[in-house]
Amino acid sequence: MNDNSQINEWYKLDNAAKLYPAIKNRKWMSIYRLAVLLKEPVRPGLLQKALETTLKRIPSFALKMKTGFFWYYFEINDKRPLIQEDVINPCMRFRASQNEGYLFRIRYFKRRVALEAFHAIADGTGAMAFLKTLIAEYLKLCGYPIPATMGVLSCSETPRPEEMEDAYSKYARFKMLKGRRESKAYPIKGTLEPSRSLNIITGFIPLNNILTEAKKYGVSLTEFLVGVYLIALNNVQLLEGNRKLYPVKVSVPVNMRRFYDSGSLRNFSLFVNPGIDPNYGEYSFEEVLLLVHHYMRYELTEKHLNARLAMNVKSERNPVVRIMPLFIKNYAITLAFHFIGETRFTSALSNMGAIDVPEEMKAHIERFEFLLGPSKYNKVNCTVLSYDGTLNICFSRMIEESVVEREFFTMLVKMGIPVKIESNQE
Repeated sequence: MNDNSQINEWYKLDNAAKLYPAIKNRKWMSIYRLAVLLKEPVRPGLLQKALETTLKRIPSFALKMKTGFFWYYFEINDKRPLIQEDVINPCMRFRASQNEGYLFRIRYFKRRVALEAFHAIADGTGAMAFLKTLIAEYLKLCGYPIPATMGVLSCSETPRPEEMEDAYSKYARFKMLKGRRESKAYPIKGTLEPSRSLNIITGFIPLNNILTEAKKYGVSLTEFLVGVYLIALNNVQLLEGNRKLYPVKVSVPVNMRRFYDSGSLRNFSLFVNPGIDPNYGEYSFEEVLLLVHHYMRYELTEKHLNARLAMNVKSERNPVVRIMPLFIKNYAITLAFHFIGETRFTSALSNMGAIDVPEEMKAHIERFEFLLGPSKYNKVNCTVLSYDGTLNICFSRMIEESVVEREFFTMLVKMGIPVKIESNQE
């Protein structure tokens, strides 16, 4: 399908991507979802054409995964990708063999277009670039030309080499290495839904209202939301009446493009885990915000993050690791994930930030949506983005009980912040 002569035939997985095929299993894989709610019903035929054109411009999505003796690797996928009608239960595991080999899918229903992606091919930044470009190309076919600005790529241009780069390897300096030894965090309990199906609750908040509240405490929006989330999660733990209390930690992804001039549309993010330990006593909201604020400002520096990045890259370059057969690597990565992965934080809060599009495109879009699929261990996750003056906070959970979301949104309402709730539940 992709006839661009500058595109390589195969690619190594980037440093972050190596994790995801190793830890997936027959029932689960790491998938997230970005979506656009348009102001007019989707025209499937035009969306299909737009997808084929967009893949030629962004070949980092036109890939299939192959299994080598030592590592997984990507090959260019020449098969025709097919859009699909949306389903009630999003972000479920899919087999590449049933998806023409592609590691993402485009779904549509009424006015919604959704991109569901396996995390091995891209992080949220790369996926948002793909979705914006897809929608711009679709609107162009509908008769609405959209300029290639504000994250929209021009499908008349050839792909840039830096869009396919492994930015982890490129920017790791190896002057200082920093590991990730952390204690086990509080795990949310609850009644699991069958087949890891998702309950989704989204809160819509006027952006100015919540920014004003965060400003009162002298913290950023992300720090404010993390502080609210830590209090809510800790309240849930205390309500359980457990004799033993665990630290409560929230994993916050960090877009490394903030620190480096990288045009990569693949993965280029790390994460930090701010938290509180209830064994020290009760925390006021102000105390929690202060802890989060200073933790984030200390950790989110280029030097600290590069030391962590370098540690990750050095591990994969270890001569002993490199000659290990893939099945042994997979076992080792899965074991390491158990000890330094999701069991080391209670939940994730991923903030995509403010989504901007050209004015010509804005006239056709009602809102953007973002949610995380089921996690391997953690039962509830949270995503955040803002668009056109509204903050969207979306909780996706694998359990029946909605106590976490209730605690979170109740705190905001008590502060005088209005919240409109939508859910996929009756």
